[in-house]
Amino acid sequence: MECRKPAPVRQSAPVVTHQTSLHHSGSALRLVAGILVLAMLMSAPGCAAPGRQVVAIGSYDMTEVDHLLSSAAPAARGMALVVVKDRKVIESAGYAKFGPGTVVDIGSASRWLAAAAMMTLVDQGTLALGDPVSKYLPEFTGEKAGITIRQLWSYDSGLPATDASITDRTLTLEECVKRIAAGPLPSLPGTSVSDGSVSIQVGARVCEVISGMTWQEFFRVHIAEPLGMDDTTFNLMGFNRNPDVAGGARSTADDYSRFLTMLLQRGVWSGKHILSEQAVAQIEQDQAAASTIAATPYTTVSSLLPSTSGARPGLGMWREETDPGIGTLLIASCPGTYGFTPWIDYKLNLAGVLSMKYDLAKAAYDIMRVRQLVPQAIAAGLRFKDVPASSWAFAAVADLSARGLVTGYEDGKFHPDSAITRAEYAKLICSALGIQPLAITSDPFKDVTTAYWAAGYVAAAVHQGWLIGYPGGLFKPEEPVSVAQALVVIARSQHWKDTAILPYVDVQSGYWAHAFIEACFTRGIIKNPDPGIESDGKLSPEGHCTRAQACVLLSRLLALKP
Repeated sequence: MECRKPAPVRQSAPVVTHQTSLHHSGSALRLVAGILVLAMLMSAPGCAAPGRQVVAIGSYDMTEVDHLLSSAAPAARGMALVVVKDRKVIESAGYAKFGPGTVVDIGSASRWLAAAAMMTLVDQGTLALGDPVSKYLPEFTGEKAGITIRQLWSYDSGLPATDASITDRTLTLEECVKRIAAGPLPSLPGTSVSDGSVSIQVGARVCEVISGMTWQEFFRVHIAEPLGMDDTTFNLMGFNRNPDVAGGARSTADDYSRFLTMLLQRGVWSGKHILSEQAVAQIEQDQAAASTIAATPYTTVSSLLPSTSGARPGLGMWREETDPGIGTLLIASCPGTYGFTPWIDYKLNLAGVLSMKYDLAKAAYDIMRVRQLVPQAIAAGLRFKDVPASSWAFAAVADLSARGLVTGYEDGKFHPDSAITRAEYAKLICSALGIQPLAITSDPFKDVTTAYWAAGYVAAAVHQGWLIGYPGGLFKPEEPVSVAQALVVIARSQHWKDTAILPYVDVQSGYWAHAFIEACFTRGIIKNPDPGIESDGKLSPEGHCTRAQACVLLSRLLALKP
């Protein structure tokens, strides 16, 4: 879709025509129009930077999630949440001076990133998961010599969970791993899965040996740079010869969401393969099927999220939930020590990142509630934050949203009380009634050029006889429409000529739109009483038609049609 000049509301608000001009503040409208255009240009599909997820402009109601994090964040000194569904950001929020771009220590969530970097060598054919570690690190001898690369990354290498050398900043990664090689082997390789950092450290050293790069440089070249993860690094204070690969990365919710989106797209980002589809599949497979589970990162919180009780390892991540029948992966995750929680929900084609730097045990309830509330919000369907289920216009807005006729703003709101314009209504009425925009080769009006975002819809609505212009060859596309004008368009579109006695004290028989309003009243487009449309027996026909009112009128019209 080519970049053009759309508007956030422009796909949803109706506007009608009448020869009478509407008085308004031109400067104020120009300011609002400028803001709307800027907002839409920033969010329009195809106009984002290559590879960037596009913000979903009519999204899901995350109010409960927002309330939960707003109350929980102060204790943690800040939290942030990014949720991507179908490659679109449906939630991006920060709490307590914390944002999606805030850099934090991500703890054990480092491992998912590290495993993906390692798999680039498998894609290149320079490393095989079945290779013994001794092929690359001869200091691993005896029973340790047969530990495979797969076992290093699936937590069943038999190596201990921790080792003091990992936090020793006087060492290099090479020296750290040599100390690990000289240490104990608590269990035989391939027999027991135990969440820990030692085997990942060894796996990272193998990557250094094969690539000839430091781990930090290797990760930057193969993952961070291709994905544009500018704030993600394994460096500590800018330099670290012995990075804690299993728990020492720093990142942001924004950056990590890019990584997860790449995995959801089977290794593709911005049209380029970061990983092969086969490599992604290997990361997600149960790589320790013959081993028993001794410890997982979910052991202490499984009561809050029962599905985690059966978690098993992939490569550097955890198969949190699988289909009980055929074992298909449903949810993958990799929770961090400090509460940083990334996850993928394959059922919903969704990736989420809850960012914080807190204590995992203290944040466990809030993390698990977020993990439960996000799917609930999606199951409820598309919503707007400012059109709750209790709103008088909720059903109509939801109806037109589901039909793809209306959208909201980048902030997830619909702004139901905002006035709509003639151009917006031209597009809405044409779209609702299945009228395609006309292909135009010359300016239809002096103020509607061929380059105008709604020119084709304006021309189509005028051609149908639903809308007309003003003297002097003007259309006044940005002018708000009145309730009367909106009703006139509906009546004209259906060729209605019904008569009735109107109950509205402010619509007299001599009023210019009286006959059209009669027809709409007879057909049930407007009613009495009609909360939100009329008030105290007054229709206020010259008042601006709001976005909510336009949705109600059009939803009622569509309900009359097969």
